[in-house]
Amino acid sequence: MTDAPTSWLLEQIRQHASAQSLWFSDENVLNQLPDAQAWPQKPALMTNRWDIAEHAKRLGFNAEFNDVDLTNIADNSIDHIFYRISKEKAVTHHLINQAQRVLKPLGILWISGQKNEGVKTYIEKASALFGCGKNIQKDGMSYSSQLVKKNTLGQPLTEKLVNDAPLSHALLNDENYRELRECLSINNTNILSKPGQFGWSKLDQGSEFLIAQVTQHFSTQKHSFEHCLDLGCGYGYLTIASQHLPIKQRTLTDNNAAALITASANCKHLNIAADVIASDAGEQLPTQFDLILCNPPFHQGFSVDGDLTDKFLRNAAKLLTANGVAYFVVNQFIALEKKALPFFKQINLIAQNKSFKIIELRKN
Repeated sequence: MTDAPTSWLLEQIRQHASAQSLWFSDENVLNQLPDAQAWPQKPALMTNRWDIAEHAKRLGFNAEFNDVDLTNIADNSIDHIFYRISKEKAVTHHLINQAQRVLKPLGILWISGQKNEGVKTYIEKASALFGCGKNIQKDGMSYSSQLVKKNTLGQPLTEKLVNDAPLSHALLNDENYRELRECLSINNTNILSKPGQFGWSKLDQGSEFLIAQVTQHFSTQKHSFEHCLDLGCGYGYLTIASQHLPIKQRTLTDNNAAALITASANCKHLNIAADVIASDAGEQLPTQFDLILCNPPFHQGFSVDGDLTDKFLRNAAKLLTANGVAYFVVNQFIALEKKALPFFKQINLIAQNKSFKIIELRKN
């Protein structure tokens, strides 16, 4: 399925990109990345998704994978920034603030999104920050704008909004986007997190249920694991909460840059010896594991289509040792047992409640 705001943005990129242009992209572009090999001018592409960065490189883009990190880009140095707004408010506010800093005077922020994502409000706030007209264009439920930077860094900027209202020259409230902060507690231990990843400031009930059931499942068995994979690790909850299990070696992996940053920080903060590796649902990992713990994203407001579900299951089967075991927690409505049939010989429902179920998967 094509995304109308992304389609609009791609057309602007083809027409207006220069050597000093930046395209920030997240999951919305995954199915619409163009082949840029023959483009005479193409923007540098920055993304917080590892799969998009790798795919973009294959299509001829100069792609960088990071957590919306523009700190190495000089002030007043960019002609154009192209941006289809993100799902999370803090990410969008952070990118707009950074665009105001790095764009040249009269540089342009090309911005688009869906009406129900709040794009009109973002455009209004950005136009106040930039000191320019809103220039809102409507196409069905899709809205877009080209915002010309009129305010320069020589003019004073207020650090925060007053009552979150768009004031002229005011930086948008990005919740101190780049700052790691202690905002969660697991087993009476404070852990770190930050915006930019799903559920960054809460304890996921599915993950809690998974750890409780796995702990109970192995409480009567004298069994240790050589190598555990936290597949789709987020900030590292499953790893942190399973420290009591007899696991000799740990690996955490995720597709999201903010998740990898916080998972690494938490392992260091809690003295957990682990490797934290970027991958697309574990697909590129070079080793196998005798224990896989997974709270996959397809029950957390993401797509529940077969492609994503199959990807996690297919990769888990590839990554599991012959006698290993994988535990998935999913919402009750996900037909994981049926989808797992092509990949696993043993598929067991070991626990469920009103919201979640835990599936044990074995290859033999």
